[in-house]
Amino acid sequence: MGLGKTFMRADTAAQHLRMIVSDGWRIAPAADLVGDQGWGHYGLVRALGVPGVGRAVTLISDLIGGLPWDAYTTHGREIPEKISPRPMLLEQPNPEEIRMVTFAAWAVDYLLHGNAIGVIAERNALGVPTAVVPVPACRVGVRRAGGQTYAVLPEGAIEYSIGSRTFSSHEVIHVKALAEPGALRGVGVLEAHLNGAGALDLAGELARQARNIDGNGVPTGVLKAMSPDVTEDQLRAAKLAWMTSQRDRTVAALGPGTEFEALAWNPEELQLIEARKFSLLEVANIFGLPPRYLGASSGDSMTYSTSETEAIELLKLSIGGHLTRFEQTLSLAFPRGTQVRADLSVLLRSDTTARYNAYKTGIDAGFLLPSEARAKEDDLPPVEGIDHRPRPQQSPPEQPPGAVVPLSKSKTTPASKEIAS
Repeated sequence: MGLGKTFMRADTAAQHLRMIVSDGWRIAPAADLVGDQGWGHYGLVRALGVPGVGRAVTLISDLIGGLPWDAYTTHGREIPEKISPRPMLLEQPNPEEIRMVTFAAWAVDYLLHGNAIGVIAERNALGVPTAVVPVPACRVGVRRAGGQTYAVLPEGAIEYSIGSRTFSSHEVIHVKALAEPGALRGVGVLEAHLNGAGALDLAGELARQARNIDGNGVPTGVLKAMSPDVTEDQLRAAKLAWMTSQRDRTVAALGPGTEFEALAWNPEELQLIEARKFSLLEVANIFGLPPRYLGASSGDSMTYSTSETEAIELLKLSIGGHLTRFEQTLSLAFPRGTQVRADLSVLLRSDTTARYNAYKTGIDAGFLLPSEARAKEDDLPPVEGIDHRPRPQQSPPEQPPGAVVPLSKSKTTPASKEIAS
């Protein structure tokens, strides 16, 4: 039984979550049900606590969440036509939150856990999904049906377990990240790199060590007592008072027979900064981002880059594959002949001068109408009859002094024929 008969768009998210992801329900205990128990909420928070990881995940998820999503149909048409108004599944998938929040949360789960999952909660009269309930991937199990499984599923069909409920693939939207051929679950960053010796563990350990060094607030050194009668307890008390004054950033008072000799940072502390830079470079490689976006020094420069070229770089090298997986998965929720596409114009939007020059080129070449150019600018209202107005004649380019102007071709006169003969 699907959730379409149970949940309506007017229901609250709290009711949804009580039904399918209550903490009192089991999480896929069967050995053959591939779960994500080791990389749950704690792993996500732990990973986002690493500055480089938090920045990478926020950058990619906000880019994916901020894009508009449209559906195009080819039914009875030679070229795809955008469906208007935008389907509710793409306009506001979860009725209780804006599209940005839903898609960004899916992107976070997709990046860290390798899977973005939502249970279809409502369909329209044609059977097209109109609402989904996003579910944390760490609470979802997936396997092939067989034996004691979902009663209506044929042998070998894919089934999902959420809490104590079981769903068919027809009731679930599942965006799967990088995976082995035939694998039912994608592999996320946490599973691949948070395994006790991975790059994320190294980044977290380096951050912890840096916090410890910064928290001490005391440079490495030796507190010397010149008096030969000083006792061990007096030395401990002097050391404690010295460190307390340094942590509190107050003035330290030393006795006449006591002095402090600062030492250089030890080799481990000297290498910590370089190690953290290398860690940022590894995090950038993990998420496929240019290292400069995470503050890693990699030798590349943004001096000659523009916002448009940066967006193209991100699209080609970082988020292009993620967007394609979301587009193709969401397209499966619609009838055959309908494709879902992310509107990349928001990401690739150039500056005003570049856009206007592009519009002028298209209008002069004849493949773009002035009304179409105005429609691309959100703050320009339509103007009646603008496409039929005569466009100003372009004056010929000025010739430099002494330039030879070619004569226009004309029909040959009879006299010229006689001369030629």
